[in-house]
Amino acid sequence: MIRKLLTYCAVFMVGTAIMNAQNPLISILGGSTSVDWAGDLDMTTTDGVHYTYSGLVVEIPLAGSGVDAGVKFRQDHGWSVNWGAATFPSGTGVLNGANIPATNGTWDVTFDISTGAYTFSAPGVVFDTVTLTGGGITASFSTLDGINYFADNVTLGEGDYFFSVNAEGQWGSTGFPTGTATEGGLISVPANAYNITFNTETGAYAFNYVTVSITGDGLINWNTDVDLETTDGVTYTKMDQAFAGGEIKFRLNHQWAVSWGSGTYPSGTLTSPGENFVVPAGTYDVSFNRTSAEFAFTTEAGIEVRVKNNIMVYPNPATSVWNFSGNDEITTLQVVDITGKTILTQNVGAQATTVNAAGFASGVYFAKVSTATGVSMLRIVKD
Repeated sequence: MIRKLLTYCAVFMVGTAIMNAQNPLISILGGSTSVDWAGDLDMTTTDGVHYTYSGLVVEIPLAGSGVDAGVKFRQDHGWSVNWGAATFPSGTGVLNGANIPATNGTWDVTFDISTGAYTFSAPGVVFDTVTLTGGGITASFSTLDGINYFADNVTLGEGDYFFSVNAEGQWGSTGFPTGTATEGGLISVPANAYNITFNTETGAYAFNYVTVSITGDGLINWNTDVDLETTDGVTYTKMDQAFAGGEIKFRLNHQWAVSWGSGTYPSGTLTSPGENFVVPAGTYDVSFNRTSAEFAFTTEAGIEVRVKNNIMVYPNPATSVWNFSGNDEITTLQVVDITGKTILTQNVGAQATTVNAAGFASGVYFAKVSTATGVSMLRIVKD
């Protein structure tokens, strides 16, 4: 729909790029690269989400060489978090996916760890520039493939806005928060902060509320985010979320550029960036106001879950079974996934019990173990 024009204009990120030591380390490796499967070629990032590597040389190993061909992305030079897929030169990587069947050549590589989207493109390709104008501001967009453009955490006042490509044209529509832009149109946008996407081939656009998530060892780990839900882009909530107990923070768009901490459990006002704060083990309803930074952790009837640390679980991680035991009779045992959904309930009536782990997918779960004296929330792992 929108004619693409190749130019030599640079593509700029919205705001100032922030390098943060807490950004995940993402690398690319594989039997079709110079480092094989034993080394890592580290990618670069300015936001901890969008990663690039320039000049990747791909050479498929000879048949019969015993070398496993293909490439993959992985985090922190380890295999606990890695992405792959079966398509080339672009696709969507999935955790523990197949080797990417990259073909011989030299490639510039992009990878988005929030969506898994990746591209392998010829070096030196220069993409169009896209901007959004209105309300006295002009926001610039970035791209990984020259077609799909994005601008995250853009604060807009109420008003009419339009997209331009290479500083030409006025593209918009009456649709909000999604629509298909046509030449001469305007988009009426309510005041808020948005993650915005725009497709230069189809004109499709979307204004999505920014993402607020919780992360930390007190939840699962510092590499995993649990997203809160919102209907207005201001008040964010998560119901029945299990916490292992320990330090956590709230953050914006799965990045450390904007985060909130220094809270005092169970409620109050956070500061940005603030320090990590501690949440006891338990299952809570979580609420957070993005503009005021007010937060609260509540339980059923507003009563905090009593936590007793006299329950043991072994082995952990487990491949086949988890064994639970304690000083008191266990009345019930529930296994909860990271979204807070209860996926198993057992009535026990003994001081020890076993849960068959063989049918569980690999990952992190929580065991909510109830006795006459209280409730224990234990973090359990299936290999």
